[in-house]
Amino acid sequence: MNHIDTQIINRDAVFCSNVVKAFGRGETRTQALNGVNFSARLGEMTFVIGPSGCGKTTLLSIITGVLAADLGHVEVLGTSLAELKGTMLPRFRGENIGLVLQQFNLLPALNLVENVAIPLILQGVREREANERSIRLLEELGLAHHLPKHPYELSVGQQQRVAVARALIHEPRLIVCDEPTAALDAETGLKVMHLLRETVLSPERAIIVVTHDDRIEPFADRIAYMIDGRIEQVVGCDQYERVL
Repeated sequence: MNHIDTQIINRDAVFCSNVVKAFGRGETRTQALNGVNFSARLGEMTFVIGPSGCGKTTLLSIITGVLAADLGHVEVLGTSLAELKGTMLPRFRGENIGLVLQQFNLLPALNLVENVAIPLILQGVREREANERSIRLLEELGLAHHLPKHPYELSVGQQQRVAVARALIHEPRLIVCDEPTAALDAETGLKVMHLLRETVLSPERAIIVVTHDDRIEPFADRIAYMIDGRIEQVVGCDQYERVL
C-alpha cells in the first residue's frame, strides 16, 4: 500500500465528541445518549453493538442527520453537521450517505431497475441515465437475470441486495446499515456481510453497521460496544478471526 492510501484509510469518516441526546421533558425525559465519543474510519467497517434501548439507533440517526444532537460535536466526512442549515443538510445526506435498513422499503409497484434508480432521479439525473447506472450496479451484485422482476418475486436475500444497490447507486462515501441481518437467516446474513466487505468497502468509503447479531462480529474492523447511552469499549479486529 502506498503512502497516500495509508493517509486515506486513517482519516475519520465520522467523528462524534461528547454527544448528548434526550427525549421528552420532566418526568418523561429519557436520556438516550450520555456523552458519546465515537469514530469510524474510511476503509473500515465499524460495528456498534449493544442491547436494545442502549442508544444505537439514536446514534445512527444523529450521524446521518435525521436527528440533531442536544450537545456535542458531530463531523461526517470532514463536515460539521451543525453548520448545515436549511436544505444543506438533506442535500449533504443525499450526496454522501447511503442507508441499508432492516426493512428494505422497496416499492412493490416498481421493478428492480426502477427501485435502485430512485435516489439518482431525486437528485435530478435523467431517467435513462439513472436506469443505465442502476442496471450496471445490479449486474455487479449478481442480479442480472432478475432486472425486470418486482421485489415480491425475489428471495429475502435478493431483496437485501437490491436494498444495498439502492444505497450505493449515488456512490456515497459513508454507508450506514441498521440491523442489516436481523430479518435474515444465518446463511443469507453471512452472504450479505460478505457482499458489504468484498463489494462495497473501499479505501475511500466507510461502513457503519448497527447490530445486536453477534454472528457477524468477525466481519468488523473495529467494534464499539454501547450500553446505557455510552460507548464503553472499542475493540480492534485483532481480537477476532476476521472473515474475508
